Amino acid sequence: MKEIATQRSMLLVANPKAGKCAAKERLFDIISLFSKKGYTVTVYPTKREGTAEHVKEVSPLYDLVVCCGGDGTLSEVIAGVYASGIRTPIGYIPMGSTNDFAVSLGIPKNPILAARAIINGKLCNHDIGTVNGRVFSYIAATGAFTKASYSASQRLKNSLGHFAYIIEGSKCLSQIKSFHVKAVFDGKDIEGDYIYASVSNTTSVAGLVKMDRDAVNFADGSFEFLLVRKPKSLAESAELITNLLSNKLKGTCFELHHAARVEMHFDKPMYFSVDGEKSEPYKDVVIKNRNKGMRLVLPRKTSFFG
Repeated sequence: MKEIATQRSMLLVANPKAGKCAAKERLFDIISLFSKKGYTVTVYPTKREGTAEHVKEVSPLYDLVVCCGGDGTLSEVIAGVYASGIRTPIGYIPMGSTNDFAVSLGIPKNPILAARAIINGKLCNHDIGTVNGRVFSYIAATGAFTKASYSASQRLKNSLGHFAYIIEGSKCLSQIKSFHVKAVFDGKDIEGDYIYASVSNTTSVAGLVKMDRDAVNFADGSFEFLLVRKPKSLAESAELITNLLSNKLKGTCFELHHAARVEMHFDKPMYFSVDGEKSEPYKDVVIKNRNKGMRLVLPRKTSFFG
């Protein structure tokens, strides 16, 4: 593997509001660490809009782009790098409330350890996806619980972290309604009433849904396509709740498939959670895997890639 420590110019994209605003407190330490290792660091503080566009414009000028923020900020960085046409390596220092992407890849939660993991890391290929053309790094989901990822206020996320998603998710339990969808993927057709659908490349979704690590390969050109059917009886409802609480995607209500391309046609417009951010409402969705669409700098212990 190529040693990232030999690269010297870095764009550090920092979201000062991510998580508990920890980026503000640790930014100087992070920059100092990279500088001591020979990097010339340019800091770009994120704004309400325009991060992806800025990264698209300037990322080809750097040897490495590092995101210091949450999964939403990382998604913008990845979108910008991908749109530039130059696969500049990307490092991630997780500062969000849940950091599903970092959890899946074994990236340390401690920002200094995460920075060191980038300095001493390995360069790995990683799939990304597009949902109706919009780039995402690890998930596009709709239905039950997905609203929690974008409806919890930033203040609540900063104060309670992961527990904020649990609070928001619990509010949805009594309001879960099914939706009708026809899905077409890799030559197969499925149609029915469901309460959740996701196309993902991750093992952790806001701590509420977890994939078996053995079922996920981050660079195989295929996504995990999960559908959760609406329970037809009290027994199925009890089974579904029990399996969700124990993070087991098993039982009569779960349908797990693997696909490189997924089309979904809904009976009504549906909002998606795309890397934890709310999308516009979609009635027809086309999700495509962009095999090895980005290069990530990951801890050397990470073993999810061939």
